Amino acid sequence: MLSILLPVYNCNCVALVTELQRQCTECGTDFEIIVADDCSSVASYIEHNLRIERLDGVRYITRKQNVGRSAIRNFLISQAQGEWLLFIDGDLTLDNPHFIRRYLQTKSNVVVGGIRIGGDPDRWKNNLRYRYEKAYEQKNTPQDRQCHATKHFRTTNFLAHKDIMMDHPFDENFVQYGYEDVLFGKSLAMDHIAITHIDNPITLDFFESNSEFLDKTEQSLRTLYTFRNQLKGYSQLLETTEKLKKLHLQKLVYAAYFLLGQRIKKHLQGNNPSVFLFNVYKLMYYIHHEKNTL
Repeated sequence: MLSILLPVYNCNCVALVTELQRQCTECGTDFEIIVADDCSSVASYIEHNLRIERLDGVRYITRKQNVGRSAIRNFLISQAQGEWLLFIDGDLTLDNPHFIRRYLQTKSNVVVGGIRIGGDPDRWKNNLRYRYEKAYEQKNTPQDRQCHATKHFRTTNFLAHKDIMMDHPFDENFVQYGYEDVLFGKSLAMDHIAITHIDNPITLDFFESNSEFLDKTEQSLRTLYTFRNQLKGYSQLLETTEKLKKLHLQKLVYAAYFLLGQRIKKHLQGNNPSVFLFNVYKLMYYIHHEKNTL
């Protein structure tokens, strides 16, 4: 049995769930789809998503308290009846007609399908998240992901045997945004559990505003600092920070944040954001946060 598990928060997942249910029915597989809303703050999303309850094999659970990205996934695991668990973020789009069939044909215990960056280029050309994701899309081919299988693990779209998920729950100390998937990938690597990356993408085609994306990025960098010891060796930004320290340059970067940080942030919030400056800003912000927290 296949259990498809979708954590959702402030998003419309009706089209996604409808297509997942259609493909499962078409394949003739025994399945269930469980959607858990992590106490969305916008009531209209909950009301809209109630329509999925009409679909055969679908459960929609609304939570009364927001528990965070790790805990909501562990809750979904506890609810699942299937031997195989397919995790999909609820804010994505499924335009891959062979999505379920390809997963059913895989033989590995942990399989990552990947993500495709969609959306109208004319609509999103000035969006920072869109530019960032498109810039790195070519580096996220199945072959490239497989070369660094654990470091490229993302919870966005993956299949795993339930026994593995029961033995390796997501760390619920990760309450705020970011890096819970990286630590999960590391936990699999430490137990020598292979991760197979395949070409079975789901589509990201809606992107938050530049300001919202920057807020999420800053939150993820604070999360990275909190769990820096656990994530050592699994973050290029941490590696770069350590190199700067060895060269005694971190104070220079810290000073640059005060001189240029807000100007760069304002640029990134504007209509022509630079991916290069975004990466510079992340490094500056992390070193600034580290020094102010010590």
